Amino acid sequence: MNKCIETIENHVSIRKYKPDPIPKEHLQLIMRAAQRAPTDAALHLWTAIRVTDREARKKIAEAIRQPHVYEAAEFFVFIADLHRLRKLLQYRGEDLGKVDFSLLLFSAIDAGLAAENMAIAAESLGYGICFIGAIMNAPELIIELLGLPEKTFPLFGLVIGVPDEKPGKRPRIPLEYLVHENHYRDYDNNDLQRIYEAMNPITRRGDYLRLIKRYAGPGGYFEMRNELIRELARKMGFNV
Repeated sequence: MNKCIETIENHVSIRKYKPDPIPKEHLQLIMRAAQRAPTDAALHLWTAIRVTDREARKKIAEAIRQPHVYEAAEFFVFIADLHRLRKLLQYRGEDLGKVDFSLLLFSAIDAGLAAENMAIAAESLGYGICFIGAIMNAPELIIELLGLPEKTFPLFGLVIGVPDEKPGKRPRIPLEYLVHENHYRDYDNNDLQRIYEAMNPITRRGDYLRLIKRYAGPGGYFEMRNELIRELARKMGFNV
């Protein structure tokens, strides 16, 4: 097992951090890892905003109830960015086509690849990381605080810092149900039961169904976010 595979295998999300700063040379390596991530058609459809303003960090942490956003050494917000792309076209006398829906999708892919590169680089250097999907609980605040222009949209955050806890690795759905061969293999009841058995330990009460319902069931977090995200995207100039 090489260092890269070992880093990936040992990943855990850290939610408690020491106040120690990250040395500039390490931070530069971590950010360079994001720059080197694959990007569809060389369009670079993402931007990461490093939030160093402590007051802004505090407001975001309190709004989304994630104290580690304030406590960790570094906090980045990854955004879908068609604004820069449109300006590059306009600079040479061209304009953006009717691409909002497709490029909003690809921008999320680009941002995810860049952020994962950052996360692996940070963990390989001994730091802890945690992805912050909860920025979608206060997107308008984040848009205002970060001064996001039209044709941009906040996707998720990433905190990086010196860990102050050692949590165990969380379970994952078994690999055979995540990677299919040649065609999609649908799930019978035995498969579904095995998935539940593998994932049940992720909840305190030992029932993965509770987590699925809370996030993806009727009235769950993502249903509540659904229309908000669509309306906010339109407000930010996306034709979706």
